[in-house]
Amino acid sequence: MARPEVPSDPPISMGQITAGPFSFTDEGSGPVVVAIPGYPGGPRDFRWLAPALGPDVRLIRLAMPGFEQTPLATEPGERLLDRARFITQAVTSLQLGEVFLIGHSLGGALAGMAAVELGARASGLGLICSVGPVPHPGVRGARMQWLSAIIRRPILGWPMRQLMPRAFSQMGFPPHFSIDQLAHTIHCAAALDFESWTRHIDQLSCPTLVAWGEDDPLIPSEISTMLAERAPPGPRLAFARGGHSIQKHHAVEVAQALRTMMGLPPRAESHDEETITDRGE
Repeated sequence: MARPEVPSDPPISMGQITAGPFSFTDEGSGPVVVAIPGYPGGPRDFRWLAPALGPDVRLIRLAMPGFEQTPLATEPGERLLDRARFITQAVTSLQLGEVFLIGHSLGGALAGMAAVELGARASGLGLICSVGPVPHPGVRGARMQWLSAIIRRPILGWPMRQLMPRAFSQMGFPPHFSIDQLAHTIHCAAALDFESWTRHIDQLSCPTLVAWGEDDPLIPSEISTMLAERAPPGPRLAFARGGHSIQKHHAVEVAQALRTMMGLPPRAESHDEETITDRGE
């Protein structure tokens, strides 16, 4: 497992789409990569991948509605496709031409659907520990829909909302997310439309990297393998260890594959061999 010696945390910038403002980070100069975090998540989810990609890549990390300084009201709608269209609207607002999209976890489905919406403007796609074409254990059945409905209720949902920080912490997520952000994550998970995502996978035309950890506690490796078999050709990176944060624990390896896809030469820089300690940083 390898990552750069120092992570990258550039300042937050603000943009505007019709629905409202959104926040993002912008660093480097060269081919444009737009990174989409999972839920809960934000630009820091790519803080180790950014320096591994190098200064000759322009990396834009979007904060999805409800996270960082992007208001939830900026979200075009609750459907998976609506949130994907937030990405395409942000790309247009920033006057970006050709872009390479990468997405982590739920952000993988959003990046993939946005790639279909962007058509020829999407030069490539990276799916990192992404949700696959079928539901994974945490969202199977009606449990997530039931939980989402309960926590929307002001009185009955209050005790459940108070338990969410501990529950997410036990799953390995960092503690800095608010209860509202965790509730929004549950609503987004409940709204996952795997049929729509699968249709979009079949419509993808750009080269696609699929990377996953075989010890991922959220997305079983058999689902990642299904995604790898269904997505368009491109690098396939399966790591024995790395959990649900391949973009952190294997930042150097993932970055090298992305650079190769963009036609850039390899980078020879020092890096740390590190031990997995968390999922969120």
